[in-house]
Amino acid sequence: MSLFFRKGKSKDLVKESGLGVSRKYNIRAGRSYVVKEAPPNISFDAFVNLVSTAANGEERLTGLAVTRQHPDLVREKYALETTPIFWLATRAGDKVISPTNLGILTHTLVKFTEDTTDGVILLDGMEYLVSNNDFTKVLRMIDQVNDNISQSRCRMIIPVDPRAFDQRQLALLERNMEKLV
Repeated sequence: MSLFFRKGKSKDLVKESGLGVSRKYNIRAGRSYVVKEAPPNISFDAFVNLVSTAANGEERLTGLAVTRQHPDLVREKYALETTPIFWLATRAGDKVISPTNLGILTHTLVKFTEDTTDGVILLDGMEYLVSNNDFTKVLRMIDQVNDNISQSRCRMIIPVDPRAFDQRQLALLERNMEKLV
């Protein structure tokens, strides 16, 4: 499968079977959230909770994860069986996105918001993206995806290590997003 989703819903967009626990995060549709943390434990917990539980009579959310961690490790650690996981890495492969190719990353995230009725995106690896690109370019990409998020029923969670950014950069990241925790 290529990095680009085909017209209509991709067969990879399947909901998780559920963990039998209740929803513990109030992450609203059409919003993006920044989580200042290292490592990204709260962000992954929130993401897994959203794709594995239902709330208020709604179904579980469809998820898409983009992470610096290897997808096999993420699947094993968080019991994600069906959620598409893209790996931010410099090597070639299926479901691998180069950190220098912000165009493909943007397209992948925007396409997900267009193809998904109720979804959640986890974008883990901001420090890696910024170390491979100019901060302003990464911020523009985040803003573009955030515009699509605000017009959809999707949500986005972005963990950031505050030690990797100066105060100005953190303020720019938080400008159009809400804080989680």
